[in-house]
Amino acid sequence: MPIKSQGTHIYIVDNVTTPATPVLVKMLCPSSVSGVGSGARDQIDTTDLDALIDRSYVAGLTSPSTVSIPYQFDPSQASHKLIQSLKASGTLTDFIICLSDGTTAPTLVSGVLTAPLASARSSIKFSGFVSENAVEIATNDIIKGTLSVQRSGSETWVYKV
Repeated sequence: MPIKSQGTHIYIVDNVTTPATPVLVKMLCPSSVSGVGSGARDQIDTTDLDALIDRSYVAGLTSPSTVSIPYQFDPSQASHKLIQSLKASGTLTDFIICLSDGTTAPTLVSGVLTAPLASARSSIKFSGFVSENAVEIATNDIIKGTLSVQRSGSETWVYKV
């Protein structure tokens, strides 16, 4: 059965405002997410001199992609200020996208981000740094931003059971 996008939540670990005591911040007003799960796997050439027609390969490392999150910008929101602070610092932090098949929030204990239980909600957790935070201002529109997170390492997927 399809899952609606409405009710999806994005959380960011704020480890720059008070590095000794990180906190979990829910991102407000995101409008979409793209790039989750993407990233091409490198190819390692294993062709030897006996090959006459085709090369042979084995799978190499995956190059994590950029996750893009457009949002409705509001400079009074703590999560939007945090995005800019993370960009300025270049700090690697944790992000988690919790899907709308549940309402349980993730937890942060002693700086460790934990996804909701699989019986409660599906989620995708990853680490990355804010590579860009572009703000768009146009006539007869709202102010919009686009958060770009360069993933570092693999994603951890939890599927609701």
